Amino acid sequence: MSDTPTAPAAPGRSSGTFRKILEALLRLGGFTILFIAVLVGLSLAGGASENLLVYGVTICLAALAATLVLLRLDGRRPMTDVGLHRTGVPSHLFRGFAFGVAIVIPVVALSLAGGLRYGPDGGTAIAYLGTGAWTALVLFFPAAGEEILCRGYPLAVIAERWGNAVALLLTTVAFSVLHGANPEVTPLALLNIALAGLLLGVVRIATGSLWAATGVHLGWNLATGFLADLPVSGLSLVDAPLIEVTRTGRDFITGGAFGAEGGLASTVAIALAIVYVLRRERRSRLDSSGEAP
Repeated sequence: MSDTPTAPAAPGRSSGTFRKILEALLRLGGFTILFIAVLVGLSLAGGASENLLVYGVTICLAALAATLVLLRLDGRRPMTDVGLHRTGVPSHLFRGFAFGVAIVIPVVALSLAGGLRYGPDGGTAIAYLGTGAWTALVLFFPAAGEEILCRGYPLAVIAERWGNAVALLLTTVAFSVLHGANPEVTPLALLNIALAGLLLGVVRIATGSLWAATGVHLGWNLATGFLADLPVSGLSLVDAPLIEVTRTGRDFITGGAFGAEGGLASTVAIALAIVYVLRRERRSRLDSSGEAP
């Protein structure tokens, strides 16, 4: 055993690390406080409303306002630092949207195997298209707001200080907590919400675009709530014309009253989607570096 004394950590390095951690916590705290303040102010100005469009716009504006202020205070950082690019927005939104819709296909297939059944409903093709377009518009704002809130500035700050893994973990937990009070919530539903949050975080980091994550979020909500005519996170958002659910089947597979996110069908589909995005991102990095897989 050596008698050589171990040199203590350099005071400057320790104090520097502590200062950086404190700065990150202050930035996150400032963002949270400002978001809540703007949210309360907008709610008081507009009056309490259960309208989903009003709720979505309010969340979106509050999250965006907090982001803009903190970016300005944080050395006038550009919006691109939080994934809000000005170029390629339609492409990122559309590709993310298509991916979100695609994930729901195996969810519905597995749910049908679990006893989910559909029957005809009243309405016309014109009414169906009109309802779908309006629903997409209404759902865009809460999707964008939740993405800016969870995977915008907070994710960027946490990733810079503690790395992507910690950023994904903390924002995933926050996303799940936000849905913890939803109607008909179950432990499996919260697990699936957490998996969905992880998927959206992985998409955000892999693409560098918050618009891509918003597209996935919107595609999932629209496909489950309108195309599949199921509740979304315990909320019955729209009554789609032409089709209706006649039997929910086995709740542990289909999600029952909570909707698709409450069942094992979603657990499987979302987990596979996460693996797909990670593998695709890894392949892209290998191709860009010229390394063999």
